[in-house]
Amino acid sequence: MIELWRFFQRRRPLLLYGIGLAAVSSFGQTFFISLFVPSFLDAFPLTPASFGVLYAAATLTGAFLLPVAARWIDRIPLSGYTSAVLGTLALSALLVAGSATVWMLGLGLLGLRLAGQGLSSHAGLTVMARYFSKERGKALSIANLGFPVGEAVLPLALAGFLAVAGWRLGWVVVAAVVLGVTLPLVLRLLRSADVELDPLRLNVDGGMGSDPGMVSAETGHAHPGLSQTGKPPPGRGQGRTEPRGKAPVGPPSTTGEWSAGRVLRDPRFWLLVPAALLPPFWATGLILYQTSLASAKGWSLPILASAFVGFALARIIASLAIGGGIDRYSARRLFPAAVLPMGLGVTLLALADGPWVAFAYLALLGATVGLSGTLKTALWAELYGIRHLGAIKGMEGTLMVMSTAAAPLVVGWALEDPGRLLPLLWSCVGSVVGGFLMAEVGLAEGKRGGAGLP
Repeated sequence: MIELWRFFQRRRPLLLYGIGLAAVSSFGQTFFISLFVPSFLDAFPLTPASFGVLYAAATLTGAFLLPVAARWIDRIPLSGYTSAVLGTLALSALLVAGSATVWMLGLGLLGLRLAGQGLSSHAGLTVMARYFSKERGKALSIANLGFPVGEAVLPLALAGFLAVAGWRLGWVVVAAVVLGVTLPLVLRLLRSADVELDPLRLNVDGGMGSDPGMVSAETGHAHPGLSQTGKPPPGRGQGRTEPRGKAPVGPPSTTGEWSAGRVLRDPRFWLLVPAALLPPFWATGLILYQTSLASAKGWSLPILASAFVGFALARIIASLAIGGGIDRYSARRLFPAAVLPMGLGVTLLALADGPWVAFAYLALLGATVGLSGTLKTALWAELYGIRHLGAIKGMEGTLMVMSTAAAPLVVGWALEDPGRLLPLLWSCVGSVVGGFLMAEVGLAEGKRGGAGLP
């Protein structure tokens, strides 16, 4: 923890950017939007079923648009991309606030899901993986803290506000927070981070090495345009509109850099996808129907609520702990095992009914969510490089959203009949074992010491 704190102190501006984008993605997450569902049902001619169809349509449309929008982080300066993402998020919140028809509400939800749940988290994690080459694991583990922070703070803050001000004003406040607070703050953090903001000028080793200076891919030395403190020498870069901390002069090396199209043709990617998608798929399905699951197991709601504290703590601890492991051992070595705690937790769920199972199962599920969320972004950067990382992550994000949209259908169908619960749980365990083995096969070459790149 001391090492993490020292790292945070050295890289504070860019790490706070990552935390901030992860936290603000909460405005487009299901847990946040779900707090408004009763108000939507009262204000519009919607039933729970028809709202579910509207929400699923918005989510899936956002998933198909995500690769198109996500790849622009590889092409335009980061400040412009961040402004576009947060501006879209704020405008979508205002569209929801002023919606007079179901179609307007649906368009607003589409914008929230795309710019919030999709692009905000995408930007925060892509930046961590792109700019931190030697300390990528620690950077991702710290940035991932933004997700549980949003989950812990926003529902409590919103509950009291909605009781006093109403749901439309609530979304106006969301827009004001995004445009008036978050956007100026993160742009200021980028300006003070002293890194090259244009991805086309960034060297492929990432924006930062083990010291605050930029590291050249060709020489391994700090870029001459920066001092050892990572800032331009006196008299240089002052009053210029060009970002400080420029990449080495000349065209950047693209050795080992994969395009999104090439990744799609790589058999390893498809061997790794199941292990990447299983945690969000099962976590979405099982948590969405947590009360039905608790009822089937004979757990009270207070027990379930208490167990979720363990879920949040395990997620945070696992995310922080794995960061140093990635930097020491590489994401390739650690990634397959990320799904195993979830498999163990669901095995306990299938074998026992005692209240203690709720705590163990949710803690192990939280551990996998924390491990997987940090590891998979680092893995794509290690295997395929950072030049097209935005497009690659956008492609994986589309697959993830599609899988999480299917999860409620699968789990909901199984919970309709008590006799289907046990087969569902063992299916989860079987998928975990299968995903682990496929990932081991896909990464076998890299684990033997190869680069994993032809």
